[in-house]
Amino acid sequence: MLYDKDFLLKLDKSKDKTIYARVTALTFKEAPIENIEGRVTGGSINLDGASSLRRTCSLTMVANDLNINNYLWGLNTKFKLEIGVQNTIDSAYPDVCWFNQGIFLITNFNTSSSVSNFTI
Repeated sequence: MLYDKDFLLKLDKSKDKTIYARVTALTFKEAPIENIEGRVTGGSINLDGASSLRRTCSLTMVANDLNINNYLWGLNTKFKLEIGVQNTIDSAYPDVCWFNQGIFLITNFNTSSSVSNFTI
């Protein structure tokens, strides 16, 4: 979806933001398998054009509804990462505005669970 630049500026300047992540597992031919969505609690994305690893990320998120196949996600799997920002500015746009961050390879995957949520 394309967003109006004035809307994006207002969204960016909003002081109270909730950030989400959508991680989609991909086949080696980059077809989607399944995805996980949740609220981001920490992490970073690094871009370095001079490095052989051009994009790296570290991400911690909390998902309330999760049906995860640990075997699938525990493998060195390709995934697509999208970052979402909760929209409280304009009801003409979706509740969460998603921005594609690229394709990555999982090298380390950890989960923990509690009664009400999963931390990934």
